[in-house]
Amino acid sequence: MPVACIPHAMRETAGGSERVRVSGDNVRKIIQELELRYPGLKGRLMKDDLLQKGVAVAVDGKIVHRGLYEPVSQESEIHFFPALGGG
Repeated sequence: MPVACIPHAMRETAGGSERVRVSGDNVRKIIQELELRYPGLKGRLMKDDLLQKGVAVAVDGKIVHRGLYEPVSQESEIHFFPALGGG
């Protein structure tokens, strides 16, 4: 079962959990499962059915570009964190 890693700033919404095993075969389904367990967490990650601006997702150590549609395997580790910008 995939593991979702909850960023420090969102752990209060997730009952203090840092790592959570969740079911799902893409990032969207992972977030939906997290919302069922921790109401309000989805609103921290998504807005208007898209990832929140300023939220990046990494699956298995790689930043994803397909966003919510990025597939995950049963062994995947998913990280949500503030996106960094610069120039």
